[in-house]
Amino acid sequence: MWDSEATSGLWICTTRLGEISAQKGSTTATGSTGGFWIGLWSPDGQSVACLGRTGSWRLWTYDSQQDRWLQSIGTSGHTKSITDIAWARDGSYLLSTSSDQTTRLHAKWISSGASSWHEFARPQIHGYDLNCIDVVGESQFVSGADEKLLRVFDEPQSTAELLSQLCGVKSACERALPEAAVIPVLGLSNKALKPSAEPLSDLGDQVLTDNALQSTMPDYARLDKPLEPPTEDALARHTLWPESEKLYGHGYEISAVAVSHDGLVIATACKASSLDHAVIRIFETIDWRELKPPLVAHSLTVTDLRFSDNDCYLLSTGRDRQWSTFGKDSEGSGLFVLKAKYPRAHSRMILSACWAPVEMGEVFVTGGRDKAYKIWNLQKTGSELLDTFHASGPVTAVDILRPLILATLVLAVATENGEVSVVVLEKETLKIKSSHRLEDQ
Repeated sequence: MWDSEATSGLWICTTRLGEISAQKGSTTATGSTGGFWIGLWSPDGQSVACLGRTGSWRLWTYDSQQDRWLQSIGTSGHTKSITDIAWARDGSYLLSTSSDQTTRLHAKWISSGASSWHEFARPQIHGYDLNCIDVVGESQFVSGADEKLLRVFDEPQSTAELLSQLCGVKSACERALPEAAVIPVLGLSNKALKPSAEPLSDLGDQVLTDNALQSTMPDYARLDKPLEPPTEDALARHTLWPESEKLYGHGYEISAVAVSHDGLVIATACKASSLDHAVIRIFETIDWRELKPPLVAHSLTVTDLRFSDNDCYLLSTGRDRQWSTFGKDSEGSGLFVLKAKYPRAHSRMILSACWAPVEMGEVFVTGGRDKAYKIWNLQKTGSELLDTFHASGPVTAVDILRPLILATLVLAVATENGEVSVVVLEKETLKIKSSHRLEDQ
């Protein structure tokens, strides 16, 4: 901010808002937030709002008693297309991944009897576009990007305490949580940051004493009772989750990931143009080893993976216009084997699928670029197409509400043009009872 000097008439810089980059031009968690695109004054001149490169509106308000500008809660969000979302097991927070190379955690802030949703952490700030995500357990998630491996992340103590104090989310994790995480220079892996007398080779000769650890933590993480969600500078620098595992095996960029409901198995797939790479790899979360051989059914990229509610079946869809189902081996080996597949299930590629609740039997829904979503029934004698419905555009996502409500099936259908519809189906006949389009508010 500049002000005119009364005597000389010169314009002098009186206040600087934001932070100075440690690495010029950097937009990583260790560098700057990339500068501001625009700044606006409030009508009374007591507040300034700025839009940053990381997708956040940052707000400063002048405090006359302290004679300084204080940062307030702003509005944050992704800057490019969101590619996947995943709810926590208990629904307490939502994780989202995007082509802007970040993973963000959103939760409901409860304050003075009111509630609102905010971004509370930015667990992953990556060097590749992120494509998929799923929750492994109470304090873990796995994500895949435009690289050949998947990464598993653990919730740090600072995020757990923040969610507990501001959102009422209690961590059920029994193991010790790391304090925080940091990205080494020229690295892509978030390293756990713990008080220690021994240096970490990946971080150079830095000794992480208690004082050094405290200096790396943001103000809100050092407070016993933080009063509000973290601001953009804290989100971009101090809310990373440490990476605990890497899952290898794929030859191209990761396209889909799914975790079983019991959290014991992870299914993954990558972009492919041949049978050799259009496979589904299964990993155990106990020792993070792959269960071989990989599952073979598709000839092109697998676009979606879904486990049934009882984890007995794995459903996959692909660009080759077919869906496939795999079931657990009857011999009790824990391996999955191909149960059924349906070539040319849609006239164009299938983009999404979901299972119905187990009380409906082996019923699932698929949605494709042919502007159709179809309901299928998996039977011992084969698969049956129960019905076909049409949407206003290519169907990019489908999901079913749990549990059943008044003997009806509530299905959400999203299309490429941004339209989201809620379709209510009769449980017995699976005929449409009503359909509602969600309007922008």
